[in-house]
Amino acid sequence: MMNIVKKAYNFFLLRKYNEYTIAEYFRKQGAQVGNDCYFGIKYLSSEPYLIKIGNHVQIANGVKFLTHNPGWCYRHVIPDLQVFGKIIVEDNSYVGENAILLPNVTICKDSIVAAGAVVTKDVQSNSIVGGNPARRIGSTDEYFLKAMNSWKEQKPNGYLSELQDGQEYTAMQISSIRNRKENRELLKNHLINLFWENSK
Repeated sequence: MMNIVKKAYNFFLLRKYNEYTIAEYFRKQGAQVGNDCYFGIKYLSSEPYLIKIGNHVQIANGVKFLTHNPGWCYRHVIPDLQVFGKIIVEDNSYVGENAILLPNVTICKDSIVAAGAVVTKDVQSNSIVGGNPARRIGSTDEYFLKAMNSWKEQKPNGYLSELQDGQEYTAMQISSIRNRKENRELLKNHLINLFWENSK
């Protein structure tokens, strides 16, 4: 019964946080979390105090932080055997949907972990990794050039015109502007035309 009450309490507690404010909850659990981060998850780890996340990091939906290794197979020999490890995600990095980060890994700054990747060792700066186990598949500099070229074609005229070049915005501010009804409709109509109407 106590377990059900605790789960209900946590459910209602977590409802007050969104993708940008949940960092506050993780900090209360002992995690080290920088500024201007986005979390698509509301659960960090059974040992959140072993996780350090830098500034301007995005953690997508379904990402798992595993801060301990299995000791189960050996508990018939050592009943209390447990093995732990820290996880670090440095500044300006992105961890894609359903990626799994194993103990004792560091995602160095300016890196991308692809969706579904299983990270078993450190990811060097300016790298994109993917697969199981994750391996380097490119650099973020190369990806940025491709992304800029794609966006030139995919960006509708007038989209996010509220944003001023050279001014710095937080991820939450950009998300708020991007989610305005007029901006969502403009983008939707443009992409439908670009990907479907023009392909006929």
